[in-house]
Amino acid sequence: MNNAIAPADLVAVDAVPRPETVDAPWIEAMLMDAGYRVAITSLAAERIGTGQLGDTARFRLTYAADSDPAPSTLIGKFSSTDPTSLDVAAAWSLYAREVRFYRELAAQARIAVPACYGAQMDAAGGFALLLEDLAPAAPGDQFKGLSDRHALRAVREAARLHAAFWEQGESSDLAWLGTEAHGQPFYTAKVFRGAWPAFRDRYDALLSDAQRQVCDALAEGYDIYDRARPRPRCITHNDFRPDNMLFDDERLIVVDWQSVALGNGAVDVAYLIGGGYSPEARRAIEPQLMAAYLDELRTQGISDYSRDEFVADYRHFTFAGINVAVGAAMLVQRTDRGDQMFLTMLDRHVSHVLDHDALSLLRE
Repeated sequence: MNNAIAPADLVAVDAVPRPETVDAPWIEAMLMDAGYRVAITSLAAERIGTGQLGDTARFRLTYAADSDPAPSTLIGKFSSTDPTSLDVAAAWSLYAREVRFYRELAAQARIAVPACYGAQMDAAGGFALLLEDLAPAAPGDQFKGLSDRHALRAVREAARLHAAFWEQGESSDLAWLGTEAHGQPFYTAKVFRGAWPAFRDRYDALLSDAQRQVCDALAEGYDIYDRARPRPRCITHNDFRPDNMLFDDERLIVVDWQSVALGNGAVDVAYLIGGGYSPEARRAIEPQLMAAYLDELRTQGISDYSRDEFVADYRHFTFAGINVAVGAAMLVQRTDRGDQMFLTMLDRHVSHVLDHDALSLLRE
């Protein structure tokens, strides 16, 4: 994949702010550009979130009496300060991807995403987003996983996203997402083979024999895994898991679009189901979730993707979460929660691979 996005068209300011330097004039300017005539009379900020590739803050606002009606709270998303995370974000154009998603694709996506009140990048590659505050919508939790009701909603949302951009891989409007097809966006043999030995050394005492066996096999057979799936190509989220979802009584809202790319939609479905449950709970609900995804594709007008094609793609992408767990663990800033999350993901996704006999795919 050509991961680099030329930043020239995205640069709007000399330097985007940090959460601690955001002031009323900056938010006023963003809101004015979004069509709100406002004057802010007070601003309070608090750090929130657990992201490893960026910092997030909530801004509480009051306005002058003659201002247009505008949100009383907003969420700001900003570049990381960790050098390793910044290097990864630059190499894969993660910040530029999220900015362009909100500017160019969100309105077409057929799913609920936060309203965006402003998206900026600067010449150094820093970014800032000003987004709708979705509280009190409840965030998902990678460790607790998903309820069956929420999981069914999530796979249907994935189908709506994929259907909105079905077979648009050759569209010139999407060329910035990268046109070179791989088995899984962003992850390559070089990335995994470089990350796995370091991951193994870091977590040596915590790895099971099955985890070592599966990861060794993926490293050896990665060139087979990396072959592009024949079809379909559509927009994929590529980090479609509970931590990146918010739930209220009526909606599931998908957040964190830094990994948006062109790929095979089954990557999002396998990644969600494989990592969103304990192995025992997954086995009980998995057939229903897979059927719900296909049913929603049909509802969205997609009739040229058979169950057999989907099952084959899904089986292939049982490896997707292993790629993320191993690769991302070695590419982003290390935290205690991150260690726990990546090890939990690895355990669940290895079980997913073994349940679907996917290791045999690496020998074909």
